[in-house]
Amino acid sequence: MKKAKVFITQNANFDLKEIADWYNTKDKKLIWVFLKDFKEKVKYISVNPLACEVRYENFRIAYLRKFPFGIHYFYSEPKNLIEIYSVFHTSRNPEQWKERK
Repeated sequence: MKKAKVFITQNANFDLKEIADWYNTKDKKLIWVFLKDFKEKVKYISVNPLACEVRYENFRIAYLRKFPFGIHYFYSEPKNLIEIYSVFHTSRNPEQWKERK
């Protein structure tokens, strides 16, 4: 399988900015560790888009290794495209995520 293209939606970009702002208030080094973890997981799902199980209405969740966040994404096989809809903290109510899509 060819590596999938990845598109990060406006909501997911907003999530990433919120996460970066929060970690910057705690320890500025943490944001770089978070972003590395995020990029590694995006790279993994771009090569293995079907590796994560379907959770909500054909959306999959890839959990980061070092941080309590899940990448909520949809994979279109015909287009070989991953659309990242959210980067959501695992302690948050999933119903909040569903309301955003």
